[in-house]
Amino acid sequence: MSFGEFLSNYYTYIFILIILGYTIVLNRMMYNRVRSKFILLIILVIVTSILSAIEVNLSEQPDRTIWRSIMSTLCYILRPSIMYILLLIIVRDDKKIWKIIYGIPLIVVSILLLVDIPYSYNIVFSYTEANSFITGPLFAVTYGILMLYLVLIMVMTIVKCNFRIGVSELVAISIGVFFIVINIVGERFIPGYTGGNSENATVLAILIYALHFHSLEDQRARKILETTEQKTGLLNESACVARLNEILQMSNKTDYSAVYFDLERFGLINDRYGMDIGNRVLAEYAGVLGKMIRHDEILARQGGDRFIAIVLKRNLDVFLAQLALTKVKFSEDGTDYEIEISAHVGIHNIEEDDVKAEEIISNAYDALNHGKNSGNKVTYMTPSLRSMLKDEKKFSSDIPVGMANEEFVAYYQPKVNSRTNNLCGAEALVRWIRNGELIPPGKFIPIMETKDLMCDMDFYMLRHVCADIAQWIEKGLVPPTVSVNFSRRNLSNPHLAADIDAVVQQYHVPKKMIEIEITETIDEFPISVLKGFVDDLHKLGYKAAVDDFGSGSSSLSLLREVTFDTLKIDKGFVDKAYAKDLAILSYMIKLAKAIGAETLAEGVEQREQVDTLLSLGCEIIQGYYFDKPLPKDVFEKRIRNRRYKVEQS
Repeated sequence: MSFGEFLSNYYTYIFILIILGYTIVLNRMMYNRVRSKFILLIILVIVTSILSAIEVNLSEQPDRTIWRSIMSTLCYILRPSIMYILLLIIVRDDKKIWKIIYGIPLIVVSILLLVDIPYSYNIVFSYTEANSFITGPLFAVTYGILMLYLVLIMVMTIVKCNFRIGVSELVAISIGVFFIVINIVGERFIPGYTGGNSENATVLAILIYALHFHSLEDQRARKILETTEQKTGLLNESACVARLNEILQMSNKTDYSAVYFDLERFGLINDRYGMDIGNRVLAEYAGVLGKMIRHDEILARQGGDRFIAIVLKRNLDVFLAQLALTKVKFSEDGTDYEIEISAHVGIHNIEEDDVKAEEIISNAYDALNHGKNSGNKVTYMTPSLRSMLKDEKKFSSDIPVGMANEEFVAYYQPKVNSRTNNLCGAEALVRWIRNGELIPPGKFIPIMETKDLMCDMDFYMLRHVCADIAQWIEKGLVPPTVSVNFSRRNLSNPHLAADIDAVVQQYHVPKKMIEIEITETIDEFPISVLKGFVDDLHKLGYKAAVDDFGSGSSSLSLLREVTFDTLKIDKGFVDKAYAKDLAILSYMIKLAKAIGAETLAEGVEQREQVDTLLSLGCEIIQGYYFDKPLPKDVFEKRIRNRRYKVEQS
């Protein structure tokens, strides 16, 4: 058997074996995803080979010309038809345009070849009695279509690969080219080769393209899912880190700044409009910012209302101006929305010695948190800030140790009835005594808030206050009601009121001697969560106070929803004596009385402030005018002698 005869007899098998070898060795993922199609392909090749064997057998029996013609026609119809069916199975999910590109040239070629059956018209090719190959008048047209189609397939391959040809793509093209060319050239130049299966070769070549690109597109779709944040369509954090690492390998990396930002009071939007509209706002907001980002910059969503951007320093001012105020407009269910959004921002300017993306983003995040705690909208990471944050991190590791060693103690700032000058209550304030030194609260409270240590500290303080009250009661004293601060972060605990009650019950302290105080600003949680907590406190027999009342933008909504026993008026209204502030202060005091709540003014330092508050109807005073925060033993003396001697105006 000559090489030509061997190639002619086993042409299709060789082709299939090479396809299998290519997919299993060079593109294993593709093989795993289309394994069942390959099994079907092998079965169809076997069926095709059986039909071809029948055709050859009949061709060797000249006395059965009619049957030979029928079977030849059947084989020429069934072989490409089987391949077309498989092709349609593979490309069924492709767009219509791709199906047309795949199919039309093949159909044209097959029609031209079928017209040649049963070798009587000789318009494409024929064989002599000696099995010599003879071209027909349409040979050039038929194979010209095949070659043009081959070029089209190659161009399509390059386009689908985004003009990036890898090893697997190159092999896919090479296999198809080789078998189409060998079938065309072999019939004329390889002795003994009588393939005549150009349509099969073309279809098989297309099959490998189709299989390969289905796998390629699946991989791309999977990569998009892995790198995209679904609600906004932006990059996710891991993809952002990967892109930033690419930038850090560039020579111009110092041209960039890392920007970490979160949305100011976004919880109010969710509270007012609901989560669905909130998600739509995030998507629209991302769309507005996305239009400002260049192809060589990055915009990603980390989660919640937190975003990361890597922008060129020359574009930073424009980007920050957008973050300062962004208007989001959209329609939903026939309702038009226009929402203004501002952001808190932390910035790290990338320097030559910056090599890790995670550290750069962390620096911007730390700058953001420091700025929020300091009341700044935009904060840059600087060497001095980095040094200060380093010290804070040391503090943050020392705080749990200090709590374990009972270094934190309760100081009590008296509350005084300014009409009688008698002690009527106190607020428990935490103080840290470390190695005999009193550490100011301003140094550790912000750290505890950013490190989520406040919840532990709140219960630590509650236990110490209850222990102190229990000791005073044992001594025969009657302590006043003590208010204990609870951070708004505690509201994430659905059993908060019950946990507080368990501590108080443990020390056998009368519930009337404990008041729970919480700040008005609770952006992280809907008002309904705070209402549920206060209602639970009331059911258990405790009083609730709201701190810094009047400082938030939703004070009236808060009073409408939540029943507080005490309103602690924000210090800002006490410090200022302008007519407008006094009018608002008078209104708040009257409003409190109307709803049955007590008012308390904190931060009072001057007699004139006391007189003004008395004239407006606020009698309970807390501040340095009467007393500073006192350690336990000094406050115990005040319990024994409740009356203050003060000068009357």
